[in-house]
Amino acid sequence: MKKYSFYMLALFSLLTSILFACSAGNNDISLEARDSMPEEAVYDYDDSDAGFSELEGRAFDEQSVETSIDVVDSVTTERMVIYTGDISVEVESYEAIQQKTQEFVQKVGGYIVESTLYHSEREQAFGTLTVRIPQNYFHPFMDELASESTKVLDRSISGNDVTEEYVDLESRLRSKRTVEERLLSFLEGAENTEDLLKISNDLAKVQEEIEQVTGRMNFLENHVDYSTVHIHISERQISVPSINEGESLNTWKKAQSLFIDTINFILSFLSTATVLLIGLSPVLLPVMIAICIIVYVQVRKRKNSTNNNESEEKNENDND
Repeated sequence: MKKYSFYMLALFSLLTSILFACSAGNNDISLEARDSMPEEAVYDYDDSDAGFSELEGRAFDEQSVETSIDVVDSVTTERMVIYTGDISVEVESYEAIQQKTQEFVQKVGGYIVESTLYHSEREQAFGTLTVRIPQNYFHPFMDELASESTKVLDRSISGNDVTEEYVDLESRLRSKRTVEERLLSFLEGAENTEDLLKISNDLAKVQEEIEQVTGRMNFLENHVDYSTVHIHISERQISVPSINEGESLNTWKKAQSLFIDTINFILSFLSTATVLLIGLSPVLLPVMIAICIIVYVQVRKRKNSTNNNESEEKNENDND
């Protein structure tokens, strides 16, 4: 019985060894077969659009773990916020506040984008300034403007969080870079003109997309690093007229001007009267003749009446 058990155990060990050796041999054969395959067979380029999409999808999958880690790090370390400020102030001197603003902006490494200046009829100045300053000086700059002005008419601050968009652009850029590298390697190994043209077209598309993504990322970075402030300035200063000097009075010239104006007025009046008389003469002449006749008759009657009275008085005196 013991001898039979020993034979069974030996047989079981022999079968186990044979199965293990067969499994190892199959693995070695698979590895040797894969190593013997050419590089083009491993990374074969498909001429169809599906092949290109599949290639890009594989590149994205290879970067998925790294991208997820970068997303977490970007969100937790620093938010990307674009700040925009708008402030309206009233000041005593427009030139003074403009000079201080320029000095502050240049000191912190910013720059002026736009500047406008107007003057009212009372010589009061008002205008606008658009400046861009580093983000860490944004709030101190707004406070400085408020403290330098006599009155703050309006003040607003807005922020646009672009963190998610920027992280998405980073992941897209990584995948596009990977596709670009593989297409370049395919381009070097292309053997016929048709494959060369198709790979070149796909490479041009990928490179164009890379430029678009890079341009958008640069735009976001610039607007995050430099905040924009719109400043509306109005001058409160009241202008007081000064005493004119003797040379600026122009007394003689003003007298000459008044004299000439008076002569011109008289001439204009006479000209107008002459025009009216001549123009209305068909009506005025008969009226004036009728008035003269009436006046003459009335005067004649009064004169005759006076003469009769005097004659009567003289006759009475003679009778007495």
